[in-house]
Amino acid sequence: MKKVLAYTTKTCPHCINAKNFMKNAGILFEERDVNENPLAREEYQKLGVSGVPAFVISGQTIVGFDKDKIVSLLDYYFVNCPSCKAKMRVPKNKGKIKITCPKCEKSFTENTAK
Repeated sequence: MKKVLAYTTKTCPHCINAKNFMKNAGILFEERDVNENPLAREEYQKLGVSGVPAFVISGQTIVGFDKDKIVSLLDYYFVNCPSCKAKMRVPKNKGKIKITCPKCEKSFTENTAK
């Protein structure tokens, strides 16, 4: 899975919304607070951007909370189990794969060429 770095601050409402979105969507990310962490601030400054939140995914930088752009850069997407509706991460572009739900053990096929 691609690593998602999120440069944020505690007081930024857009940062709070972005973090809540990613947590609720099941997107794994590493938060780096540019006000609290000097190393994070240095990394952020090297990106040459201004404004938070800022995200780095696969070497691409996104400034601002752009849900569609964040999701498009991930190497996975989410499906719901047809039986119990549990949400699962599925890799993108792997063709047809067999998936077994870890919750109810229902097996189904998914075409991941999305």
